[in-house]
Amino acid sequence: MAEKKLELKIISPGQPIHKKIPKLADMVIMRCTTGDLGVLPGRSPCSLVLGEGVMRIINEGKEVNVNIGGGVANVSGDVVTVLSEVVEFIK
Repeated sequence: MAEKKLELKIISPGQPIHKKIPKLADMVIMRCTTGDLGVLPGRSPCSLVLGEGVMRIINEGKEVNVNIGGGVANVSGDVVTVLSEVVEFIK
């Protein structure tokens, strides 16, 4: 049986999303206004207010870091949707 993955949807109005940001992840760690939150497949639904900081996307043992300039996130099923004005891939 295949392992469950998170589907990651990042939306930034007027700004293209870097092609190296993965669309699937084993875990996503987001900076919220109340602290960091790690999301794994099967998590209960929630909506979050994001703070400025780094979102860590972990997939198959590799980590990609993305600078997020605040915004909102929604977790529903195994889909994580992030809406932010600032989304910058960190090398």
